[in-house]
Amino acid sequence: MVYVKTFKGYEDKIAELDAVVNGWMKENAHRIKAVRDVKASLSHESGSRAGTGDLLYTVIYESSEPVP
Repeated sequence: MVYVKTFKGYEDKIAELDAVVNGWMKENAHRIKAVRDVKASLSHESGSRAGTGDLLYTVIYESSEPVP
């Protein structure tokens, strides 16, 4: 079966988000049959106080069941 997992971070903290996604994949390597794709999306809120946008990674993967 094919599933989707989404991770959210900030555009100015890419390394932190990469570490979270890589950690999730490493911890669940025995449950994930294959990663089909990874999509990245960036959103900006105009006039935001942080001056940064959200960074979303969407991992499309194959597994026998969803991996939390």
